[in-house]
Amino acid sequence: MLGPETAAPPKGRLVPFTTPPPSPSPEQLKEGGEAALRDPKTLVRYLEEDPSRLTVEGRTPAEVLGFAQVLLRLEEVFLAERLLAKAHQKWPEEADLAGAWGRVLVSLGRPDAAKRALDDALARQPDDPTLHYLLGRALLGMEPRTPEVEARAAAAFEKTLQLAPQFTDPDGVTATDLRSVTGRLRAGAGPGPQGAP
Repeated sequence: MLGPETAAPPKGRLVPFTTPPPSPSPEQLKEGGEAALRDPKTLVRYLEEDPSRLTVEGRTPAEVLGFAQVLLRLEEVFLAERLLAKAHQKWPEEADLAGAWGRVLVSLGRPDAAKRALDDALARQPDDPTLHYLLGRALLGMEPRTPEVEARAAAAFEKTLQLAPQFTDPDGVTATDLRSVTGRLRAGAGPGPQGAP
């Protein structure tokens, strides 16, 4: 065959296309259709059709957190970040929401924004070990990484261990990992090969 292939595949490689069902309307949701949003793909379509639906109004902090976790499992990180930012603005005293937002900001490579959110949350919840851990992670992601920043990260990890000696984060980091990273930071050797715990 001379020339480029056609844009359409040959008949033998055609895949049947089925139109996805429409997402539930706001009226259907009021009538109990919220169960339909438990299907992750339906949830994403529902939000893509009308981004203003990504709201915290009429929801509890626990519902918003669950909603954000579904979005994160679907790798809809930016939608989850927007939702958590709105939730933190409405409920700044909720440590779980602040921690989830900080975690997402760190994963998006926005450690400065994560640090601000976590500092704010720690001013309200100074005894939350997870917030201290996430602050340490945010600090290790900041540039330039100065000895002062590393010392503050080490202090955040030490506070985590003081509050929760057997700390284990959902991402798999344990108290042993934090002790190792803290020791390297205090010795001036940096956090280690991964750059963060």
